[in-house]
Amino acid sequence: MKKPSRIVFIISLIQLYNTSTSLALCSNSQNRKTSSSTSTSTSTSTSNCSSRNAFLKKHLLTSATAAAGTLLMRPSLSNAAAIEKTDGEAAAATSILRSDKCAFGEGDGCSTLAGDNEFIQELQRRSREKKETAQKEYLSAYQMKNYPDFFASLSPPKYMVRKGDGTFELFDDAQLAELKKANRIKLEKPTAMGGKVQDYTQKPILVLID
Repeated sequence: MKKPSRIVFIISLIQLYNTSTSLALCSNSQNRKTSSSTSTSTSTSTSNCSSRNAFLKKHLLTSATAAAGTLLMRPSLSNAAAIEKTDGEAAAATSILRSDKCAFGEGDGCSTLAGDNEFIQELQRRSREKKETAQKEYLSAYQMKNYPDFFASLSPPKYMVRKGDGTFELFDDAQLAELKKANRIKLEKPTAMGGKVQDYTQKPILVLID
């Protein structure tokens, strides 16, 4: 089926505008009739205007139908592409969305993803070995990005200090000052990827020296 051009749609919109304008002008002319007008002229004008309204309303309906048909006959490319998908492509897309989980080299989907590729299998093995370290790194980054400013806004303010085991402890101003005098506090720049790169998304961390 040949798709209607944009020109048809534009013409339909113009017709809608002209028709609605004509209806409004006819309605206004009736309202401006004064009481001095004769009954004959008034009835004639009303009859003419009624006939014109009937014609214009019919034309308005035709234009609206044409405009709606133009829109309905031009589906978006995404919809057309979805309709034209073969059964095989649809099944493949569904299998991807429902693929088994593979995280840190663990999960039912890891063997499917790696297949016979020894390089990917080796990467998955390394991920399993570094799983615990990576999880601690992610947890520390989450805590340092979300909680220090909150505790510092309290009254009195509190400060997060990381201990040797990776956990955090809160200290107030007086306690923190005592630890600094005893040289038990140091600033540490946060890192990512197992300490390979510096993480500039985090502020320097207060670390407790045992």
